Amino acid sequence: MINMDILKENKASLSGQTLIETLAAIFILVMGVTAATGLAIYAFNSSTSITKQIIATGLAREGVEAVKNMRDTNWLKQSPIDTDCYNYETAATDVNCYKDWLNPTGGFNISNPPAVGLRLGIDSASAATSPIVWAYFRTNSNWGLDFDPGANMGAVSFNGFYKISDISNGVANGSSEYYRQILLTEDSSGIYNHSEYHRLIVESRVWWTDKKCPKSTSWPGLGKCSVSLITNLTNWKNYQLTQ
Repeated sequence: MINMDILKENKASLSGQTLIETLAAIFILVMGVTAATGLAIYAFNSSTSITKQIIATGLAREGVEAVKNMRDTNWLKQSPIDTDCYNYETAATDVNCYKDWLNPTGGFNISNPPAVGLRLGIDSASAATSPIVWAYFRTNSNWGLDFDPGANMGAVSFNGFYKISDISNGVANGSSEYYRQILLTEDSSGIYNHSEYHRLIVESRVWWTDKKCPKSTSWPGLGKCSVSLITNLTNWKNYQLTQ
């Protein structure tokens, strides 16, 4: 004979276990979805930060290469070669050299600009006929970079360049979220303590705006949203010329 009271108790017990299991499954599912969402957001933010850092590093390297290009151009602009430069071996002026490598006639003036830096851009005034990619302007501000993927200057395409379209009238608040400042310092210490042999210290700074990095039109210092590359340029061609 079946005891109906026992059946009722078993049924109630089974119903309770099913409810607890359902709640546990929902809790595990919610925790899993929350963890997955958090991981996805973290991965997206990390990917964005890495992308910005890669672009900023490229812009900083571009700044260094631009100044190096200016130095090389100055060698080509200086003609004829000076023949009365200081000779460390004889302490006389009897060697050939590029004496005005920092500021030759018709070249770039990359001698130390006191208390200011350089910003690079495209000289829109002459870009239609003779584009100058590495035009520069000395200033205490105006570090913002523009970005226009469809930019063209006359017959020349500058698609994909971060730049200041009008080098003489560029504004600090560029259209992109990147800023670049190039500092030049003449090092006259040690063996470079001579007007014809100064070493040029080039620092290319790039910073950008992000969630935890508020907009700043001036160098915020090294941190999460900034990079700085430093290189030394010398007038090494002086040491290649014969006496």
